[in-house]
Formats: sequence, C-alpha cells, structure tokens
Amino acid sequence: MGKKELKVAFLLALRSLQRGSRSSVILTILIIGMCFTNMVFLPGLFNGIGQSITKQIVDYETGNVMVNPKTGEQYVTDLDALLDRINSMPGVERATPHYTKAATVKYRDRVLGVSVRAIKPGDEKFVSPLYTKMVSGSYLGEDDTGEVIIGKPIAGDPTIKRADENQASLGGVRVGDSITLEYGGIVREYRVKGIYYTGWYSADTTMYTTWSDMEQVEGKALDKAEYITVKIKPGYSEKFIKNELQQYGVSEDVQTMSDLLEKSMGRALQSFAIINAVSLFVGVIITTVVLFIVITIKTLNSRKQIGILKAIGVDKEVIMHNFGLQVIILAILGIAFGVIMTFLLSIYMAYNPVVTPEWSATLYLTPMDYVTNCLILFLASVVAGYVPAYQVSREDIQSAMRA
Repeated sequence: MGKKELKVAFLLALRSLQRGSRSSVILTILIIGMCFTNMVFLPGLFNGIGQSITKQIVDYETGNVMVNPKTGEQYVTDLDALLDRINSMPGVERATPHYTKAATVKYRDRVLGVSVRAIKPGDEKFVSPLYTKMVSGSYLGEDDTGEVIIGKPIAGDPTIKRADENQASLGGVRVGDSITLEYGGIVREYRVKGIYYTGWYSADTTMYTTWSDMEQVEGKALDKAEYITVKIKPGYSEKFIKNELQQYGVSEDVQTMSDLLEKSMGRALQSFAIINAVSLFVGVIITTVVLFIVITIKTLNSRKQIGILKAIGVDKEVIMHNFGLQVIILAILGIAFGVIMTFLLSIYMAYNPVVTPEWSATLYLTPMDYVTNCLILFLASVVAGYVPAYQVSREDIQSAMRA
C-alpha cells in the first residue's frame, strides 16, 4: 500500500471521527484511559510499597551499608578507631554507631517494654532523616543526658481509652514530661525532649537517647556498638563501598542494603513482582477484549458505509486502514488521557500516601513504566482495531449494503 492510499485512509479516518457520534468517541477515549490507569495503578502501588519499605529500612535501620560484629561476637569493638577508618574512606558520607538496650518505661499507671537506642545525634543527621520527623519538641543535642525522644505511637493519645488503643502506649506523654526507664535494675528518670513520627513501625516504637547518656547508664565509656550504619555519597555504589571497606582491612561483617533486603524481604519483594506481572497480564487481556468488543460493534455498525466505499471503487486495504487508523487515533488520545490521569493520581498520593502502622506508600512509576505500558496498550489497541476492520473489509458489497 502506497503513501497516497495511506494518506487517503488517514483522511477518511479523521472525517469519520469528526462526523461520527461524539459521545461514542469520548466514551472510547475514556475506556482506553481507564484501561491504562487499571494497568499501571496496582503495579505502581506495589512498587511504591516496595520502594517505601526499602527507603525506610535504609533511613532508620541499616543505612546504605551496615557493619555488623564479627562472627561469634556480640558487638563491634574498638569503635572509635573503626569509625575514624570508615569515615576517612572515599565515597563515605558518614558512619554512625547504634547501641540498643532493652528497658521498661513507666509513666503514671502505664508500663511498657521498649528498646532504647543510643545514637550520636550529630553524626546521625548525616545518615538518617530522623531529626526532620519531630512533631513536637526538639531533636537530641550531642551531649544531652537525662533526655529522650520517643515515637508518637509510644507517647499515645490522651483522648483514646486504653481499651480502644491499637497498640499499647503511655497514654499521652507530652514534651517536658518525666518518665522512668529501668534497665535491668538500673533506674533513671528522663525528660521527654521531643516526639517524632516517621511512619516506620520499628523506628516509631523505639526510644532514642544520646551516646553520652548511655555511657552513664553503663557506667563506662562505650567503645563498642551493636552495629554501624554507613551513608554513601552520591555517585558511589553500595557494592563499591563494601569492597572498599573490606580492602581497607575492616574485618567485621559488612553487608549492603541489598544483601540485607534479599535476606529479610526477598520473598516479599518477589511476591510483589509476581503480583505485578499477573496484574499487567490480566490488564492487557481485559483491555484487548474490551477494546475488541467496542471496536467490533463500531465497525459492524459502519458496514453500510463500507459497502458504499466499495461501490465507489475504494480499495479494501484503504477501507481496512481507515477503520484501523480510527482506532489508532482513539488509542493515542485515550493513552494521553490515561497518562495525565495517572500522573495527577501520583501527585495526589504523594501528598496523601497509603498509611499503615508499619509503613506508608505512594504510587511509584518511572518514565520507563509509562513508556512500556503505553506501548503495550497501543499494540493491544491496534490488534483490537485491525482484526474486525480486516474481517469487515473482506465482505462483498451486497452483504455490506444489506447490513
């Protein structure tokens, strides 16, 4: 088929859409747009959950690289020398230690078991965004003692009865209140300096104090840590930093965030990938079937028009491409509508994420996700449009005119 015939088919397609039912055209565009949204929403949401969980684990648990104790040992030892070595390495933004101790917290008539995590607040700012999550009060100072910051779920809400709480809390602790912490027989009074909320369950159910305060609890200088989290500079990979640490003589167990996620959440992320693949496959099938039915009805209703075109000598390939190009035009408009609608939905969910007690998530879609789904839907539309157009264009003139 030459360019001239294709141009004729394109002009016929435009004319048919302009003179046809506007409501039919708008409805078809809406259907294609909704099909696109249906194809990308669930995979995008699961990707958002995966990305959110990964980010929160990096921000509040592991950093980009995590240095754990040697095999058979409980703590990372010779801490100060090790931190100096790690922080001097190219590609390392900052390394900071964590030391966690189990405790019982008491406030009025409430008693809870909690984990108290000692941090170096100045270094922690380079590794974790915890200091930006304060909802009241302020973050810890480097040499603060006798002060803690606590998660909003632990602080609780004084307007909610204990029997109605989703999880146990202190019943409404406020900034400036005093609480009692008991570390296996060691009892200390603390002032609540700040209340934070990250949306990550593990962080929000932990209390944070300073390294200086934990040294007072232990009664000695702490030259050991439960683990060290490492934040890497932009442009460096986790694997590169891991290899660099090992080459610099760090004999402790060094693991990247990817290593840790593969162990702890590998199956969950694989399940998300399977759900995404199944959702995409089902979405494509549903889209193709719906479009096939819509376009088949539209094409069959135009059989008399096809008979007239054949009677005046229009080639059957021109007729086929006429109806096929109508579908392509509608598909392009529908996909554009779907992209706009999905983009607006992504913006909305960025400000109103799906929130659970364990994590929060938004709609996560990359440019490649948009391109891939646009191409898949476009090809499905072409198939759904050209099959009925091909079948009807092969009918003889008399059969078409009698329709």
